[in-house]
Order: sequence, then C-alpha cells, then structure tokens
Amino acid sequence: MPRVAFKTTLLAFCAAASLTAVITAPACAQTAPVAFRIESQSLDQALIAFARSADVQVLFTPELVRGKRATAVSGSMAPREALATMLSGTGVGIRSVSADGRTFSLGGTDLASAEPEVVVVTALKRSAAIAKVPAAVVALSGNEIRERGIVGTEGLVDEVPGVSINYAFGGTGYGLLSIRGIGGADDYKPNGSPSVALHVDGVYQTSNAYFSMPLFDLERIEVLKGPQGTLYGRNTTAGVINALTRGPSETFEGYADVRAGNFDYTRFETAVGGKVSENFGVRLAVMAENGGGFMNGEGAGTLAGFRPSVGGVVQTQVPAVTDPGKREGFGDKDMVAARATFSFDFTPQTNLTIKTFASRDRGDSRQYDRLAKAQDNTQFNAGENADPYSFYSQKYFTHAYDIRGLSGTLTHRVKENLNFTVVGGVQSTDRTDGGNGDGSPYPGYEYAFDEKLSQASLEMRLSDDNGGKLDWIVGAFYLTDSANFDSTWTSFTVRSVYDNNHKQRRNSFAVFGQADYNLTEKLRLSGGLRFTRDSVDYKGQNIDHNPWGISIYNSTFATVSGFSWDRDFEDDNLSGRLTAQYFVSENFNLFASASTGYRGGGFDGTSIMTLEETYPFESETVTAYEAGARWYKGRFRASLDVFSYKFKNLQATTRLANDTNGRTNVGRAETSGVDLAVGARLFDGQTQKIDLDLSAAFLDSEITEYISRRAADVAATVGDPLPGAPDVTANLSLKHQAAFTGGWDLTSRLTVAHHGEESNRLNALPNNTAEPYTLTNIHVELASPASWSVYGYGKNITDEVYFPELNGAARLVGAPATYGVGLRYRF
Repeated sequence: MPRVAFKTTLLAFCAAASLTAVITAPACAQTAPVAFRIESQSLDQALIAFARSADVQVLFTPELVRGKRATAVSGSMAPREALATMLSGTGVGIRSVSADGRTFSLGGTDLASAEPEVVVVTALKRSAAIAKVPAAVVALSGNEIRERGIVGTEGLVDEVPGVSINYAFGGTGYGLLSIRGIGGADDYKPNGSPSVALHVDGVYQTSNAYFSMPLFDLERIEVLKGPQGTLYGRNTTAGVINALTRGPSETFEGYADVRAGNFDYTRFETAVGGKVSENFGVRLAVMAENGGGFMNGEGAGTLAGFRPSVGGVVQTQVPAVTDPGKREGFGDKDMVAARATFSFDFTPQTNLTIKTFASRDRGDSRQYDRLAKAQDNTQFNAGENADPYSFYSQKYFTHAYDIRGLSGTLTHRVKENLNFTVVGGVQSTDRTDGGNGDGSPYPGYEYAFDEKLSQASLEMRLSDDNGGKLDWIVGAFYLTDSANFDSTWTSFTVRSVYDNNHKQRRNSFAVFGQADYNLTEKLRLSGGLRFTRDSVDYKGQNIDHNPWGISIYNSTFATVSGFSWDRDFEDDNLSGRLTAQYFVSENFNLFASASTGYRGGGFDGTSIMTLEETYPFESETVTAYEAGARWYKGRFRASLDVFSYKFKNLQATTRLANDTNGRTNVGRAETSGVDLAVGARLFDGQTQKIDLDLSAAFLDSEITEYISRRAADVAATVGDPLPGAPDVTANLSLKHQAAFTGGWDLTSRLTVAHHGEESNRLNALPNNTAEPYTLTNIHVELASPASWSVYGYGKNITDEVYFPELNGAARLVGAPATYGVGLRYRF
C-alpha cells in the first residue's frame, strides 16, 4: 500500500519551501506500459490510485489539487502518459520527472509546466486522448472558448477551419451550419434535419432552431468533421458538434464574469457549485447578454406611404408602407439563460447527472441591407447609400425564442471493464420571428414565423472500453419530435397575405455497435454498423387570405390556392465504418477509414405554395474515404487529414419548375480536401511562454449531377461548388504568457482567421457569392494572485467590411470592429 505524507521540501522549481504532498509506493519504478483502471474522482484520491498502480511517487502541494477532479484513465500505457491524461483540464501539469522516472513533481500549467496538455475527448463515445482518435476532431477547452469569445455555435465559424454558416433564406435566426461544404443547402425551417448534428451533453438536437441556443459554462466543445453514420447515426453527413457543460466539482467553487463593450454590449455569466454531501453535488449557472446592435435603421425612406398599383390605379385598400422612424444600434441582443446540474453518486459504480435548463431570447432580428441606389435602380430601393451598416425598413423586426428542457445521464459500472450508460432528454421550444428577404421597406415578401417544437430522446449503451485487446460498444437509440409551425407571408408582388400551416411528427429508431481490435501492438482495426428506421407524418394547409381583393396568387404560382395535404414517409438505412490505425511510435500514428452516412428523407417546410412542394424527398447517402496522420511530441503537435466524399440523392432547397423555392433531391455531388493543424511552443522561458496554433482546411466541392426540368438551371448548376463550401478557411493563433513577481500573470492571444469565397445557394449567380475576408481578434488578460482578473478584447480590430451572405441586391453584413473590457472573479 502506498503512504501519503506531508512534509516541507525545497523543490527544484520553487524559490521557497512549501507544504508538499508525497505519494509513494515502495517498489521500483516502471517505465514499461502499466494497466490502469482509475475512475474519475477527486484529484488527490486519483493520484493515490495512480501511485499505487504505477509504483511511483508524486509530489504536489495540497492547495494545488484541492477541489479538482481527475479524468478517468483506462488501458495499458506509460505512467507519464497516464498521469498527463488524468491531469488534463485540471490546470495541473507535470512540472518535472526524476532521472530514474520514479518521482513526478506537479505544478500549475499556466506557466510553470513545460509538459503538453493531453486533450481528452469523447468523440467515439468514450474518453480518449485526441491524438489517438482515428477521426478528424477539433476540441476547444472552456478557457479557450472564453478567450476566443465563442458564445454560440455560430462562433465556431472562423475559429474552426472547415466550418461555415449560411443565412440564405431565413435570416440570422435560421443559420445553416456546414462542415467541409455539407449543410449549406439544408432546409432552414424547423422541421428539417441539419446535416451538422448538434449534441448538448449527449442529447441530439433535432432542429436547426437549436443552433441559436446560448452556450455558457462549458467544459469543452468537440467538432467531429465528416460523416458520423455509426455511433451518431442519421443526419450527420457533415459532422457533429458536441457541447459539454460543466458539472459539480468536489468542493464549493465558482466564478463571476462581467464584460462591457461598444454598441452598448454587456454580458454577465456566473456559476457556482460543489459537493453538498458525500454523494450529492449541485452546480448552478446563469448567463445574460444585452446590446451589441451595430446597424442603423433609416426608416422607410422614399418608399414611405407607398401602395401598389394595378393598371395604373393605386390600391388604396392596401395598407401603405409605414415609416417607423430612425433607430440607432439595431440588432441588440436581449437574452437570459440558466442551467442547474445535479449529480447523484448512488454507489462508487453508479452516477446519475440531471441537467435542467431554460433560455429566453427577445433580441432584434438583424435585417438585410441593399446596394446603393446607383447600383440598384429598382422599386425595392428606398434610397440606400453605400453604407452597409444602415438599412431601410417599414418595421423593426424582433424575435422571441424560448427553450426549456431536462436531460439526464446514468452511468453504471456493471463489473470490471463493463459499463452501462443511459442518456435521455426532453425539451420544447417556442419561436416567433420575422423579416424580409430583400432588405427593403417594400414587402416583396415579408414573413412572420410562429413555431412550436418538442422532442424526446433516449440512448442506451453497453461498452467494454478499457483500452485492452478488444474494445466494443453496442447501443440503441430512440427519438420522437414534433414541429407545429405557421408561416405568414405579406407580398405586394403577389398582392396578398397568405399562410402555410404545418404539422410534422417524426420517429426514429436505431441499433448500433462498434468494435476496436488490436491486431498487433501497433495495428488497430475498427468496424461498426448502425441500422436506422425513420418515419415521418406531415400535414398542413395553404390559405390565400386575399385581404385586399386583388390577389394574383394563383397565376403567380400556377396553382389553385386553398389546398391541404397529409403525407407519410418511411425509410431505413444500414450504415457502417471500417478503420485501420497504425502506431508507428508512441507519438506518431496513421489511420485510414471508409464509411457510409445517411440523411433521412422527409418534407419541405420552407414555403409551401403549391402541391408539388408537399411530396417527400428521398434520403441522402454519402460514401466517405479519409486518411490521416497524428504526431504529438512534447509541445509540438501536427495532424493531417485527407478526405473524399460522394453524395447521392443530394437534398437541397432550389428553384422548382414552377419558379417556387422547394426542397427536393437535386442529384449528386462530390467533395474532397485537406485539413491540417500544427501547434508548437515557440518559446519556453522561466517567466514567458509563446504558443502557436495554425489550422487550415482546403476544400473542393462540385455538383456533378443536377436534376431539374429547367434545362438552363441544369447547365448553370452542374460543376458549381456546393452552398456553404468556402474553398479555403484558416486560423492562426499566437498566445503569449508572462509571469511577474507577486503572482501576477499576463496572457495575450492574437487570432487571425481567413474565410474564402463562398456561394450561399444552388443556381448561384455572381451576386450570390460572398467575397473572401480576413478577421483579426485579440484578447489580453491580467490575472492577480487574489483570484480576480481583468481583460480586454477586440474582434475584427482592422474593421474589415465583409458579407456572410449576398442575395442579389440584398446583403447581410458582418460585425464591424467590436471591443470591450471585462472583470472575472473565481472563488
């Protein structure tokens, strides 16, 4: 048995004596791999278990580990690797190792440790060092998320190469995330299935409506690039985003963070929690965000009072375009969110974690701007100038998003190397939003959306994942969700007001399994299968209200209004993945994989103007090939991924034969490219450190087959890139850390992000293609020895004018230079 003693000792890296814990085991140290099975628990107890297993001694101060929780370690590995994994995310690192490898000295990782942090992810639904995951994964820690200013999934754009967002149809509240060029052609309405699957604490989010959820008090975010048809299943043809929130710590602790910036922006975030009793822990987190609007509304301009004419006769029964007056700082946020987490340790082998959450968003709905009048001499233009931050409108649209839910994770160790996990969740959402699609007070088409969503899901997994000769996981998944939504359209072009009322019910069931087998000490083979069964029921009606008596709805859409529909869709799919991974050395490995993915078919929810748009579209499939290399050596790390995907029955929103926009299967597409990332410590001094991170994604996408009854569209589209598929995206980050006498630390991060040229829809014209842009951000923070810090930040500090979306003469401008200061206190 090891012994724990506290004594005063002079460590080589300290200038003065300190109270230090020494954990020892009497036998000789081992340098060969050791079989570890250490659960996630308080760090001090985990270190005791580590010293016992590895037959070594570990030196640390009690204050260093107090209140911290260790990452679980399982499998055969070198003691140093096991210890680094166990310490990941704790702020504690390996400061030094004795010459004989028997003694490990620990210290804070902020500046003192020259050892690399081992990033542990759960991308394969088990904990593993990211360097050994045979898939393209990007992981951002909670601290890095804060320094980069990420407060929602849209913040991943420009921070993670290969990720983009498309606002082509529904405005900023209906963004379509894409990864490696897949997702930008998705359905923006809430009954669609995003190609990028968002999971929050293990719970799958069924609709792109949840991309607007606030993310706060995060442990980390993981981005899995490429199809994930085996462990994650349906609707992951682009990839997966895993957002993991923090849970209760072993001791009472928390923080408060408040910041203020230009455009009247404020944000407050706080969290507190810890153990209430030996077996029960609680954490509460709250976030509020306000202001930040950088657009200036100019009212209705020259279109104030406008009414449409028919045959030269002004239609006085039609309400005139109103002038709401001018408004500065439009686009303000008004959001509050809260989460409570409860952790129950029923036994040492059984834990139940429950999270309940809610958010309320009453912000402004950002509007499109139009080109200057000199460049856009149309009825829509109200007298625009060249200023992209001013716009004209007959009203200032706001939105109301309310999300609430409950999720739970039960983990139980049935016996040694056999674990049972259950993840379930229920949530509901109410959303109202509005806007116009042409950036004009003239309602060519003005929309008002009213949506009610609900979902419930349950996943059960049984796994043997101890890192032995054979690891395996089997599981089952069930999901049911509903979307009731009403879209009201006001159009001077159609001379009417008309409604689409939709009701959709969807059920999905899947069983899956994966096995990883170490064929030799260096070669690992993996294989997995997933069977999915989907069913969808979709009904609704279209109503032309014709309130002014001059509707031309029927002739505009070549249909007869007042129709309804009730349709069903069913499909099943078997997807799989094969992977071979070869460990050239402990620090260098290669892998190659072949997989298939599946995106369930269903129904269009955009704007049902004709019966043609009510028929289901078929499921989309993808065949994916990928190869990669990982090299981690000290503070240097590098990764390279090469991929090629082929899509059949590609789903997209496009122009149909009757000139309406509808969701359908448009043919085939191919994407290929390269992801690379390099990280290195450029300077490692006693008081200063400089770290570099460089990542980039190079993408080539092409529509190889396009199905349409419009020959001109076929000719114009085949050979085009996919929507939301920028050719080059890159991110360069330099982080400098300096330690001063008295315990003061200064941290600075400079980030430069480049986003390449990108179209935002099929049949794209030059005025639907956004130009490339480069953004420069900075974060500087001074931390005191008294647990508080002050910081300043700037985003787009060069004030570059850029447009995430162009829609003909209408355009959506990105944020100008924003900056602010903040205060953070930890307790």
